[in-house]
Amino acid sequence: MDARIEAKLRPGTDYHPLQIVPFFRRWKPSQLRNILLTAIMCGVIVALIVLTIAAFGGRLTWNRVQEIAIFALAIGYVQHFLYTLVIATARRKRSWAPLLMHPLTLSLLVPVVGIYVGFMVALAVMSGAVRLFTFHDGWREFVFSACIAVAIGWVLWEATEANRLREVSRRERAELEAAAALSDKERATAELKTLRAQVEPHFLYNTLSNVASLIDREPATAKHMTERLIGYLRHTLDASRRDNATVGDELAIVSDYLEILRLRMGERLAFSIDVTDEVRAIPMSPMLLQPLVENAIKHGLEPKIEGGSIAVAAAVHESILQIRITDTGLGFGVATDTAGSGSGLANVRARLKALYGDAAKLTIEQPTEGTRICISLPITTEP
Repeated sequence: MDARIEAKLRPGTDYHPLQIVPFFRRWKPSQLRNILLTAIMCGVIVALIVLTIAAFGGRLTWNRVQEIAIFALAIGYVQHFLYTLVIATARRKRSWAPLLMHPLTLSLLVPVVGIYVGFMVALAVMSGAVRLFTFHDGWREFVFSACIAVAIGWVLWEATEANRLREVSRRERAELEAAAALSDKERATAELKTLRAQVEPHFLYNTLSNVASLIDREPATAKHMTERLIGYLRHTLDASRRDNATVGDELAIVSDYLEILRLRMGERLAFSIDVTDEVRAIPMSPMLLQPLVENAIKHGLEPKIEGGSIAVAAAVHESILQIRITDTGLGFGVATDTAGSGSGLANVRARLKALYGDAAKLTIEQPTEGTRICISLPITTEP
């Protein structure tokens, strides 16, 4: 069996979508814990729906709130037990595991089936009679619920992927320590497997939530954000399948990432990418730029009340590829609630050292406003 599937089926690897919140990761994993977390999640969804209806001037009655609660609980627990059944079946009949643990099964098929069955259960509870759900019973509510369920499905899938990657990372670290003869470049390539093409669940969940909230009031914006998210996922998936990239490949990921954040942050974020077609064709190692751009947004621009801008530029000077990422954020070293340990920059520096040796440099400049990260790479036929 595929080692990735095997890692997901090991005891103690069951996840709940609410584990994206650090507080809930303190609870010891168990079926009872997951049942309680599902109840909490359903309660949050009910509260959000009620608050949304009230904010838009909708009419709320106690019966209406009860209906919303019944639908949320029915759908939530049907989803809960469907996921439990799928994972238990995969563990019992391991030949089916690749199909049952496939991302399309966990993040699309199970959520949509769960929504349909959940609607039937809710209607049966309210009417006292079991019948098939049809779109005449409320197709808008079905589509909206399906969007939320698919988003949660993605979170569950990403959580299991993150757990698998941690397992792989631990094994690889042990192998790296035992294999003293590994060259620096081989070590950097192995470490890249745990860094590249990982979509942060919180980022994905927030983006899908934004899309769901924009569908009715700004459908064009919702469509544009969805297209950019698809592009981001496609480009990062492509990057995860190869060891080589070009400047253009890296900028495609950065462009989609920044456009999604621009739609989310509105006028608080502006960005530009100034790179010629000739420079875009130059080879470079994958996943070097996106962590730096994410770092600039997270620690420089997001904490700044008025926001700011970020500019990415690249040019060739005396056979050296020079890349600059300039933001007008709070500035390097400013203490904020989002301040991290600096591991992002340290990891990029370590990879540059391993891949290019002393020929590559990463420097931090502090202009009048914000921060500028400069990378210098030797131009080679292969990164």
